[in-house]
Amino acid sequence: MNRADFEILISLLLILAVCVTGVLGYLQSELELRRFVPHRYAAYTTLVLTAVHVSLKWGRLWRYIRERRKDARVDVGP
Repeated sequence: MNRADFEILISLLLILAVCVTGVLGYLQSELELRRFVPHRYAAYTTLVLTAVHVSLKWGRLWRYIRERRKDARVDVGP
């Protein structure tokens, strides 16, 4: 498995984790469950996958931020 495949896998798992967390949160709310462990673990999984996703994309994200800041400086007029 190369890096591109791994990034796609992490992205897909992140989308799935967000959906599962949302559904479980809805069920927790509707059933008025105070300590619904599956929702909590789904949220932890989402946080971990988000951290992995951002770390894999950090270079691309940082380049984007630098370009946006550079463009903002150029657009400022007298």
